[in-house]
Amino acid sequence: MNKSVVFCGYGSLAIECLKVLIKNGYDIHFILTHKDSSSYTLTDFATENGIQYYYDDMRKNNVFDSNQISVEYIISINYRYILPKKFFDNSKYAINIHGSLLPSYRGRTPHVWSIINGEEYSGVTCHLIDEGIDTGEIIEQVRVKIETSDTGYSLLKKFEEIYPSLLIDSLTKIEAGFVAIKQDSTKASYYGKRIPEMGYIDFYKNKSQIINFVRAQAYPYPGAYYFLNNGKKIIINTIENEYNTNIYIEKIAVITDIGNEYYVRCNDGILKIVDYKII
Repeated sequence: MNKSVVFCGYGSLAIECLKVLIKNGYDIHFILTHKDSSSYTLTDFATENGIQYYYDDMRKNNVFDSNQISVEYIISINYRYILPKKFFDNSKYAINIHGSLLPSYRGRTPHVWSIINGEEYSGVTCHLIDEGIDTGEIIEQVRVKIETSDTGYSLLKKFEEIYPSLLIDSLTKIEAGFVAIKQDSTKASYYGKRIPEMGYIDFYKNKSQIINFVRAQAYPYPGAYYFLNNGKKIIINTIENEYNTNIYIEKIAVITDIGNEYYVRCNDGILKIVDYKII
């Protein structure tokens, strides 16, 4: 059985998936990744295991052109560059794992967007790569419950436990002749990359919307933020409903210090700021 692989990935999710591929006898020809300032990176793992790696963007420099090889699989895990058709055509199967229940939440940081939007479930999808963005046929999916206590980071940690087994299960299905399922484009949604500046809180929204917005971006992510009356920036990691009817704030969207604790009135009630950092 041909188990040759070119692996495209980044971060801890990629490392864990690469480990399980090697454990299951897959032959890694080379790795495509990105430069990383983390304490332990995919390139560290590659070096330890004697695997060649590249930082090249295949849209500009196709490594296959110089290697003159083809492989059974190209596997993409948290890889940031779009893979061009001329690159993934060098494999029999090109697959990607995406952190949503496709066709919903195509694009970037879907786990954060799903919490912001108040979804009850997210999930992970293994799909074939085509020329679109997260549009390929679906091989396997796993649903994940979004708990009210989940943050963007905690949801991603749940995904980390799913990715390796989902990858092996998907490869097993392919090798058994499974026919992938076409995505229903009428149910598709797309979300773009989030940047720290997008964390500004709109306190004119409802309590549930604000709570979801804050927890989706909580530490160690950059965090949702607002400004105090003195102009200082407050980064908020946790905000919750305030049920004490004696707390009164007249104006919406003004963070108020009451008894050395911060409260804010929004569209449909009062919230208490529980975990925060003032800078």
